[in-house]
Amino acid sequence: MRKGQLLSIDALLSLVIVVMVVGVVMNTNDMIKAEITNLLDWYDRVNIANNMLDVLTKSPGYPEDWEENVSGVKMIGLRHGNYSYALDYEKILALNRSKENLTEIFDQLARGKDFMFEFYVSKFNVSVKGRFPRVYLYNKTFKGLGPGAETVNFVISTDDNPGMDPDPFSVSYIYLRHSGNIFINEEICDLISGNRIDLHQGDYLKFVVAEPVYVLARRAEQEKYLIPSNSIIEIYIDIEVSKGFQMNFGRGNCEEGDIRFSITGPGSLIITVSSYDNTFPNLTSTYNSSGDFYDLNEPLYRFAFINKTFVNDDAIIKASMQRSPWIEPVERTFVFLRPVYNLSAGPSEEEPLVYGFVKYKVMDGEVVRIKVNSSNYGNLTLISQLGIEIRGLFVYGNQSDLNATLVWYEYENGNRTAKLKVYRGFNGTIDVPFKELFGSTDTQNKILLLWLYSLEGWSRSEVEIEFIPEIRYMLEPKFDDAIIKLLVWDDR
Repeated sequence: MRKGQLLSIDALLSLVIVVMVVGVVMNTNDMIKAEITNLLDWYDRVNIANNMLDVLTKSPGYPEDWEENVSGVKMIGLRHGNYSYALDYEKILALNRSKENLTEIFDQLARGKDFMFEFYVSKFNVSVKGRFPRVYLYNKTFKGLGPGAETVNFVISTDDNPGMDPDPFSVSYIYLRHSGNIFINEEICDLISGNRIDLHQGDYLKFVVAEPVYVLARRAEQEKYLIPSNSIIEIYIDIEVSKGFQMNFGRGNCEEGDIRFSITGPGSLIITVSSYDNTFPNLTSTYNSSGDFYDLNEPLYRFAFINKTFVNDDAIIKASMQRSPWIEPVERTFVFLRPVYNLSAGPSEEEPLVYGFVKYKVMDGEVVRIKVNSSNYGNLTLISQLGIEIRGLFVYGNQSDLNATLVWYEYENGNRTAKLKVYRGFNGTIDVPFKELFGSTDTQNKILLLWLYSLEGWSRSEVEIEFIPEIRYMLEPKFDDAIIKLLVWDDR
């Protein structure tokens, strides 16, 4: 074998090895470059979503009050101007309300990509099921002080012109507090002496009529009030000078399930009577966290931005996502501040007029004043909450005849009992004591809310609601939680 021939084979083998090494290196380099490119693309995609949330949630925007004049906004931001750790609820609402005016800003934030926002916020929700009771008599006092003074003969009967022996009426429920003891339904039958039960000073009688009855008071002129079936009648015996105010069973009976009697009274008495429907609304207040709404997939609102156009159609959004080779989700939890005091806001089951913690105990003379500047008949419903106590106020009438009914519930002997109070207006104004509307003046460190739940027959500008004296200075802001979810993709 020749020397030159051996060198040629060695050189050839070396060249092959070099070529193979160079090929492997180049292939590896391409793979590394591809991996780096993919990593940069992934980082860029993730960075878009995170940067968008950073810009929106770490700054109040410019100008800071952009939500009040969206046409002049330079940069949107959701951070509250006075609380650097909280978002501003008004800006959260404005973002959705005015998004069409923010197209260019959103396109720059998303770097031309497509995205969808979902906002989940915690909130209270109130409801009123059923109607407030109609009131036929409220704390109406009938009195006759005997010989030489005005006398009154008081009768409750099915007859609108009863004689000496009034027609009895049936009741579906009866409660009697007599001589310090309580008797319910057929328990009163043991009290009958002859054909009657005499009632005395300090007694209290409450029953539900099973048929229409008349409440009559015969004086110089007769007063007559028709009370519909299934109404409640309450009687307080204040003074009884002579015997004779009685439940008369002479033409009725006292059998279980069919108690019938009439009410009669002589001229020498003082009694106070109320009558109202045996129908009360069910008042509820429910608080749900942002996590509750997230689990139910019920955001406060959602919107998508696809090819520089805002879209709300779920089918279009889903199809756009499916066309994209990638989707990057990001979500964060925040706290936000709701408006604390806005007594001119419109009716809502969710957005209260007042919402906050009360720092101090309100004064005993504090009142809530409702003014109506309208001759038209209308009504409104206010829902109040102090701590866990819920109450409802129904205001109805017009400027010259304004009335209100306050309803709440208390637990008595383990039973949930409806309570009622009535207010009469003067020149279109009703003052309701704070203690009665909210249930207490012990407000320190308690949450306080007031909703204008509904408004009918009047415009909002015709109704004024105010606290006297003003309680704004006593309220501290209430912070709630929110979840913001953002999905970014590329449908190009």
